[in-house]
Amino acid sequence: MSYINFGSRLLKLGSGGTDVGILQWLLNKLPDSIVPPVAVDGEFGSDTEAAVKAFQGYFGLTVDGIVGKNTFLFLGQPTSIYLPSGASVFGSRTLQQGSSGFDVWILQNRLASTAQKYADALGVPADRIFGPKTQSAVKLFQNDHGLAVDGIVGPQTFYALFLHTYMGGRYLQTNRWDRNQGYDVYWLQVHLKNLGFYSAALDGKFGIVTKSAVKALQRSEGIVVDGVVGPQTYFHLAYS
Repeated sequence: MSYINFGSRLLKLGSGGTDVGILQWLLNKLPDSIVPPVAVDGEFGSDTEAAVKAFQGYFGLTVDGIVGKNTFLFLGQPTSIYLPSGASVFGSRTLQQGSSGFDVWILQNRLASTAQKYADALGVPADRIFGPKTQSAVKLFQNDHGLAVDGIVGPQTFYALFLHTYMGGRYLQTNRWDRNQGYDVYWLQVHLKNLGFYSAALDGKFGIVTKSAVKALQRSEGIVVDGVVGPQTYFHLAYS
């Protein structure tokens, strides 16, 4: 099956491809209380539609079973109007040494927030520039997931990134509809809990308790204490 980038098209009943498989995998990583489990088969059938509707209903989106720009955003993949002017959708172009832009920023955030060794290899929070340190972090990730270790982020590496890194595509904060709930907020809470800063429900909703936990992490790490999750905070979220 040829690779279809996640976020490159609407997904709905009857769709099929690797992007549907990514959707199914991501939905299955959420608790059954939020989304019922589905088979990861790359085919958008009635069970997948029901899971998408459950996801949409839980997060207050239009419940139509179609994965468009708002549902992609709440799955942590900004597309369309949620991208900065001129930015590429994450995964839509090959990234390698010399690349720069918003998608490089997402790559760096995703890696840094996933494992301490990736953050250590990067050395600094996301800066949108794919230099030697970003290449080193990519190589570590590729090695960990049985990929060709070439430091180039192409289809196979993007596919693995979607399956194994869960945050970094957008700023997260309270009191902003486009930033305060979703799949990545759920994983933010998971990481904060594992780091000892959060003990409330893992509900994927960025309220005052999550903001307080983010501030506690920021204070502990000596970075700006504003309760907003951006590159500096993503850089300090890894716990393994």
